[in-house]
Amino acid sequence: MITTRTKTAVPLGAALVLLAVAGAAYALGLPPFGQKATIKASAVCGTLGAPDSTAATLNRLLPAESSYSFDDAMTDLRTDASDDTYETSCFVNGGGRQLLSVTAEMAEYETPDSWIEEAVAQLVSRRDLVPFAAGDKAVAAGSVAAIYVPCSSQGPDRHLSVVVDLNDRGGATGEQRRRDLITLARNTAVFAHEKAKCEAPSKVSAD
Repeated sequence: MITTRTKTAVPLGAALVLLAVAGAAYALGLPPFGQKATIKASAVCGTLGAPDSTAATLNRLLPAESSYSFDDAMTDLRTDASDDTYETSCFVNGGGRQLLSVTAEMAEYETPDSWIEEAVAQLVSRRDLVPFAAGDKAVAAGSVAAIYVPCSSQGPDRHLSVVVDLNDRGGATGEQRRRDLITLARNTAVFAHEKAKCEAPSKVSAD
């Protein structure tokens, strides 16, 4: 009985160690469970702008997955100065879930603060939002970055509302994640400002 217990305990302990190692390898995407895919500039949504910068940012920001897919949509593009519509979106998926969403749309709010309340504070607590320099108003947190971009001074005071929403924080951490979200928001804002044929200065530069 003593001999049998001794022989059984050793393999059981080894099996538990192997299971722990396998679980860690699976979680990290290490062989034999696959490696983290590298996002190439040619694969990212065109609406995110600055493909080289954007790809490098996404590779830091997103959690490890063996593959990523991009759903890019230009729903409503502004045709001229009298047009008050513009809407684009980019959704990044991996591991069977949505990792990131980026939207840009024509908007008009009474004040930049009312834009924050209605377009951004619905995604993250207002107290977590930290201002940064871009557009008429720009704020970011650990999972969101948004810019209120001047577009047209003709007629209504039209702006572009650019919002980057990170649904999975498995990639970069802390301040680096916030900087990466700001980079995506800036690049998207510059692209949207040009594509929407805005004539008001954007007050935004791409990273």
